[in-house]
Amino acid sequence: MELDRDNYIVPADGDETKYTHILLRSIRADVLPKVLHYCKRHAIATDDDRALGGDWDAGFIGSVDLDTLYDLILASEKLEVRGLLGLSCRALADKIKGKSPRETCHILDIRGVFDDANHDLKLVEKALATLNIVRCQDFTQYEPKLNAFKCSRYHNFENLAFFDFDKESSFQRGPPLHKLPSPESIQRYCLNVISVKARESDVGYPISVFGTVIARDYVDHRCVYLFRRERDDPQLISSPDDMLSLIDPCRALVPIDNVYFETDLKIKCDGGADRVFSKGITEFNWVCIPTYKKTMTVSVYSFLSDVEFLCALVHEPVEATIAINVLKGPCNISRVAASTPGNFKDQIVLYESAGSPTVVGDGESIPLTRSVVAISLDRKLALFLVGGDACEHLALTLGYSDQVLIRKMGCAVLEVIVGWTYVPKRERPNMFKDIGKHTRLLL
Repeated sequence: MELDRDNYIVPADGDETKYTHILLRSIRADVLPKVLHYCKRHAIATDDDRALGGDWDAGFIGSVDLDTLYDLILASEKLEVRGLLGLSCRALADKIKGKSPRETCHILDIRGVFDDANHDLKLVEKALATLNIVRCQDFTQYEPKLNAFKCSRYHNFENLAFFDFDKESSFQRGPPLHKLPSPESIQRYCLNVISVKARESDVGYPISVFGTVIARDYVDHRCVYLFRRERDDPQLISSPDDMLSLIDPCRALVPIDNVYFETDLKIKCDGGADRVFSKGITEFNWVCIPTYKKTMTVSVYSFLSDVEFLCALVHEPVEATIAINVLKGPCNISRVAASTPGNFKDQIVLYESAGSPTVVGDGESIPLTRSVVAISLDRKLALFLVGGDACEHLALTLGYSDQVLIRKMGCAVLEVIVGWTYVPKRERPNMFKDIGKHTRLLL
C-alpha cells in the first residue's frame, strides 16, 4: 500500500480505487494493535472457533486493565468495530451493573462528579466519555429498515453517563388563569401533538399495539408520556388512518429547543412471540415549519412501521382542560374533538367510541381519553361533539373567559366545564455538571 498525493490509500498494484481515510490520532498507540488482533482473530475464525468464541473473547477482554478497557471502547466506537464495541461495553457494564451513579464513581474511581475531591482530569474525562458510549449502547440495535445500527433513545447531549432515561417529568400544569399573565411570565410557544398514526405497517392491518410513546424537551429532558399501554390492554389499529389513543401529557411541551419523540411499540401476537413494531426517535424543530402551514409531521421509520406525529405550534399558549357532564340524559356520543382557529381539518380527538355510540346517563361524564388542548391566548377553541346520528351534534367555541356552559344536544342537556391555565416560564432544574472544559454531564 502507498499514499498518493491526495492522501488516499491506493493498492500497490496501481488500482485507482480510493478508500476513506481514517484519522487515528485519538487512538492510543498500544491499543490499536489489540483492536487489529481482535479483528484478525474474528476474520479468520472457523465455525469451530466461533463455537468457542466466547472463551477467546472472555480471555481477550479479561486480560486488559480498566484504563485499557476505556481505550478499547473509545477506539472500537471510533472505528465502528461492532463486535469489539459490544464486548468491551458489556465488560464495563458488568462492573457497575445495578449500581447508582455515586456507587459507579466509587467503583471506577471517578472523582469530582459528586464530590470536590482532587482528580486526574484527563482520566475522569476519558472515563465519562466511555460511560456515555456504554449507556448509549444499551439502546443501540441493528435497524433492519435502515440496514444500520441506530440508537433508539435520546442521545443528543454531550454526556449521558449518569442520566436516568426513564425518570418522568415532575412538572405539572401551569397556574390557573385568573387574570391575564404578564408577557414575561408566559412561554412564547408550546406544542399540541394532534395525532400519532402508524402510517405504514409491514405486517398489514389490523394489529394490536402496546408499549409507550414519550416526549422530551429542554425544560427538564425527562419523560412526558403520550401513549402508555400494557400487553393485556393493547389498542387495535385497523388502518393507516387510525390514531393511537393518546393520553394527556403531564405538562405542556415547550419547543424552545427541539422536542424529541421516542417510540417503543410492540405487536401483541397470540400464540407466538410479540414483535417489535416501532422503536426509535425523531425530533420536532419548530423553525422547520413553513410560514404558510399550521402543522408539521415528523416520523419514526423503524422495524415494521412508519409512525407519524402530527404537531402544531401554539403561540403565547394557554391550556384548556375540558370535562363534559350529562345533566339530563341519556346522551349518545360517538366522538368529541377540538380544533384551533384556521385549522379545522386537523382535529385533536378527545374521545371516540369503538363501534356503536356510547350511552352516557344522567349525572355521568363523557369518558374523555384526552382533556387538555393548548390554544393561543387571544384565540378561541372549537369543540365538536357527535352523537348517535346526524341530528345529534353540537359545536361551540370556548375562550379563556368561558368556564361553564350549558348546552342541549338532541334530547340531552350537557354541562361543559373548562379550566384554564397558562404555560409558565419555569426555572430549569440544576441537572448539569461541568467537568473540565470539554465534558458536560446531564444528571
